[in-house]
Amino acid sequence: MSAAVQLLPLTSSLDEIPRLADAVEAFCAPLEPGPRDLHALQLALEEAVTNVITHGYGEQPGHAFTLELRREERRVTAVLTDDAPAYDPLARAEVDIHAPLAERAIGGLGVHLVKKLMDSAGYERRDERNVLTLVRTFAPPAP
Repeated sequence: MSAAVQLLPLTSSLDEIPRLADAVEAFCAPLEPGPRDLHALQLALEEAVTNVITHGYGEQPGHAFTLELRREERRVTAVLTDDAPAYDPLARAEVDIHAPLAERAIGGLGVHLVKKLMDSAGYERRDERNVLTLVRTFAPPAP
């Protein structure tokens, strides 16, 4: 299977989330993904996009950002690029999921989830933009 690339322009509205899920599903369809792989990628991207919209842009409408999807063999790479203020979500301290709820810091569970669902996650600040790269390798299709 040859490499494929799709650029999905997004705006700073939570109304984009269903369109995001549909685009990811359509892009991954040639891989015949199992529900676990597809759901993991969709959930991680939903969390990352929601964070850009709510935290990066403060839910202010009118901002544009992009998600680039690349498919090569059974690996899907998602590159989320926005011009919100610099923020590395991966630099957050690890969440202690075993601590009592009353002792846990607020926030960070979404980033924890993204890290656990993806094979790799990376962040860089490039040309005044946040660039978050998430990678997941899909299992072979069921026989």
